[in-house]
Amino acid sequence: MASIPLTLAALATSAVPDLTVFATRALSPNTEYAEAVIVSEDSELLVRVPRTHAAETIQRGELLGLAALTEGPRSQLPFSVPQALGITRAGQTRAVVTTYLSGGAFDVADLHDDSLLIESIARTIASIHALPTSVAQNGGLPERTANESRLAATRLIDRAVQTRLVPETVMRRWLSVVEDAQLWDFAPTMVHGTMSDEQLLIADDVVTGVLGWSACAVDDPALDFFWLLGANTPVLDAVLERYADLHNPGVLDKLRSRIALYHELEVARWLLQGTDSHDQTIIDDAVAMLDRLVGGGHTLASAVARARDRAPLSQDEAELILSETPEVIDFLSDTAAYEALDEDRVFGTDPDFREPRVDPDAATDPATAGDTGDAAADPADDASLATDVLTTDVIDRDALDEGSTDPTLQPGSPGAPDRR
Repeated sequence: MASIPLTLAALATSAVPDLTVFATRALSPNTEYAEAVIVSEDSELLVRVPRTHAAETIQRGELLGLAALTEGPRSQLPFSVPQALGITRAGQTRAVVTTYLSGGAFDVADLHDDSLLIESIARTIASIHALPTSVAQNGGLPERTANESRLAATRLIDRAVQTRLVPETVMRRWLSVVEDAQLWDFAPTMVHGTMSDEQLLIADDVVTGVLGWSACAVDDPALDFFWLLGANTPVLDAVLERYADLHNPGVLDKLRSRIALYHELEVARWLLQGTDSHDQTIIDDAVAMLDRLVGGGHTLASAVARARDRAPLSQDEAELILSETPEVIDFLSDTAAYEALDEDRVFGTDPDFREPRVDPDAATDPATAGDTGDAAADPADDASLATDVLTTDVIDRDALDEGSTDPTLQPGSPGAPDRR
């Protein structure tokens, strides 16, 4: 496993053609990746080699997310996004080279509802949610309906409850939310999927870069907000107020309810991570957090109550939402339609695709009744050899998409959920 800057620099030159390395520098110790910054003639690059299988899976998803963010979508974002430049094999895994984004960090716990950064956070999230869903369609990213997001949350709750470690009060609170169909009446949007203070780079109280696109998809917009509850409810309300001025969120109280649920379900993910890995330390920590939720679920309870007590939409509100709902455009051209029709005609006229006509009066010869003609070809004869794309500088989407990962079944970050 590559673990020193010079070795990583060598891997970078293998992944990126004509790359000349002038200097390298190590980053802070990272248990998930071996990584270093490579200084070239005109830019700085980041090379990373995953240390664990979980990190490798996240890296694969991030490559797909970055590939989906082509030049068009990137031009609509008010911040920078890393660009994947090349990959190469590194032992049993891969080394990935991307552009390096510099910027400051912040702790969500330090935010206040009047912080200057609030406005930029709201604009950042709104710009992602405003991206056309065709970004996911063209990039092969997951697309979930509102009902599929609801079912994913339900499955997560069911798995957590099966451990018999979830207090009944907490379980009932969670189930009351997923069973309320009104709270799940929303329009899915493009989402970042693992948004947190660790993914945002800032300068002068403005978000300048966004990292970690491993769970980019069409999904519930609430997924990009729940991390703000690591500060306090006024901070979330301040961000939502500014977000609503930039992007139509529908009924805010419904959005708040799902945000609060996702925030609590991070504890369920942490519990399942402990049980799946048989790590008693994680299990004990998650159980302690669940116990605190027994009397501390006021955010979720109050959000649900506000959503349920809200009066129905007025005619003006309903017309406004309908007017802002984008029209679904069929991009199938006339030529493509005729080609599809021609293919159907081929299946109807070509004898290779038709069943032979059987004469009902023909007698069946017992001697040939069991003869099925030519044997079907062995599927193994048609198997194609896999191409090893990891030794090239071109990122092959199909090679990276070796397994589908459901962000709702994995922790939002490698660490434990926020305990604040």
